[in-house]
Amino acid sequence: MNFLDLQIHLLKKERNIYEPAELFEQNRIPVKELMSDLASIAEKGGNLVLKDNKLVCEKTNTEYVIKNDVVDFCKNEFEQKGDEWAKQNAAFLNYHKSLTVYTLLNSTPVLHYIGEKSGMADLKNAKVIDIGGGTGHAFCSLFRNPSTITYYLADPNLRLIHDQFLRVYPLLSKLKMGHVLSYAEKLPFKNEVADVVMSLSSIDHFKSYEDFMAEAHRVLKPGGTIFISSHLDVPASQRIQKVRTSSKLFSFSFWERVSRYLYYRKYKVGTDDHTWHFETIEPIETGLHKHGFETIAKEEFNGFFWITAKKM
Repeated sequence: MNFLDLQIHLLKKERNIYEPAELFEQNRIPVKELMSDLASIAEKGGNLVLKDNKLVCEKTNTEYVIKNDVVDFCKNEFEQKGDEWAKQNAAFLNYHKSLTVYTLLNSTPVLHYIGEKSGMADLKNAKVIDIGGGTGHAFCSLFRNPSTITYYLADPNLRLIHDQFLRVYPLLSKLKMGHVLSYAEKLPFKNEVADVVMSLSSIDHFKSYEDFMAEAHRVLKPGGTIFISSHLDVPASQRIQKVRTSSKLFSFSFWERVSRYLYYRKYKVGTDDHTWHFETIEPIETGLHKHGFETIAKEEFNGFFWITAKKM
């Protein structure tokens, strides 16, 4: 569906807040154009060749299937993640499928804030790998100059773009991105190919965040940047916006809260789908230093954090 046809399609479909999202495939770069960056995970950094709609590791003959220009590097790896990770991942996918306009609108200021404060929003002329990037919406929701960026979406799940993202960020339907299915702990990229590796609201879903940091260090160019942001597990009493229960009950948002609760119940959205719970930024920063990064800037704010660090 081209850009104008998509706009007419969305225009004709009235969007209610609480209904499952309509999903669209990303606009993807053909795999043959990504070969200079991709590498085998069977042999870290190992060379790949394109054969019969598969990528094949030259040394081990390991095959990675390609479908709709998405390379699957997760095959035969999922069982290694462990039962607990698989359980949490299933809960997370229920959340993803039931993402609402409410969630989109209330999470957008976080991206705008961290992008502005960290300087990442003004990034230009860079190759970026978004680990656990989900739909890939950060390509346009975080960066102000996405047309200058070579963007890779790396996620173990094939999560398509929700219609509400396309309504708010129409360039997502025009700009092309590289798309691979992979785990944060085993990145299918050659050594020293990226200018930026980032993890937005995903590091607390990884099996091993330190293994992710080691892999990020490997694929980043010398002096490259890692950018991590997510929420913190802090008591409600410590958050800036503390709202009394009575105010919630007698506010205009009361019925919206009830509707959201019933919607989440219907689609079995869990209350906790995280494998890690960070109360401070300290373990993140410690892990980065351990794996060869030096902190550039960091901040904890209103139950969230962000940190940028440089590969040494």
